[in-house]
Amino acid sequence: MIRKILTYLKAIFLIALVVFLYGFASTRNEHKKVEGILIEFENGENLYMNRKMVNKLLIQNSETVLKQPKSVIDLHSLEKSILAHPMVQEAHVSLTIDGLIKAKVKQRKPIARVIVDEKSYYIDIQGKAMPLSELYSARVPIITGESIIDNLSDIHYLLEKISNNDFLNKNVIGIHRYKSNEYELITRVGDQIIEIGNTKELDQKIKNLEAFYKKGIQDSLIGNYNRINVKFYKQVVCTKKEQHEV
Repeated sequence: MIRKILTYLKAIFLIALVVFLYGFASTRNEHKKVEGILIEFENGENLYMNRKMVNKLLIQNSETVLKQPKSVIDLHSLEKSILAHPMVQEAHVSLTIDGLIKAKVKQRKPIARVIVDEKSYYIDIQGKAMPLSELYSARVPIITGESIIDNLSDIHYLLEKISNNDFLNKNVIGIHRYKSNEYELITRVGDQIIEIGNTKELDQKIKNLEAFYKKGIQDSLIGNYNRINVKFYKQVVCTKKEQHEV
């Protein structure tokens, strides 16, 4: 009987000790101050913003988080502050055991640049408008024309088709949009214009275009044309370059 009581008391003592140590560690951890800031960019990409810019966003109650007690740090608020930056797609902020604020940032990725009426901005991989950066200029197709900002979804669909096609991705350097919802592609190959019309049946148009280029390259005829029209179903209509007499 006495042995059972001793075992019971020993168990209670051990539980109380664990609770005390846990409470002591938690209290000590809460009062520990932030000793540093660690900023990581996903895949090491920090083209459009740098660590200094992210550091400036880690402000709480008009003060830097450095030397503030860990217990008063609002991680959700800090994440929202970073996400509000126009160059950021995703952000995650956490506190490490050794007192560091760790911010992991994924930057937005532009896939085209719009130039209209002396104004310029990017379209990112999600099909949203994105401002230019003072730190880096992306080498992406240039988009010109009309009613672009109101038709980002349609333009994004076209850009996705171009980026997922090896030939177009390597050769298309520009896109022009008309009010009629039709598009022209400007290529590296002799500044040729490809008239694709609207984005309906786009896969078939791209298929026709690839077949034409493959045949034209084999026959060395590609350089004879300055406009290639694939607007019409299963048809490719070409316009020859004007021959200038010497």
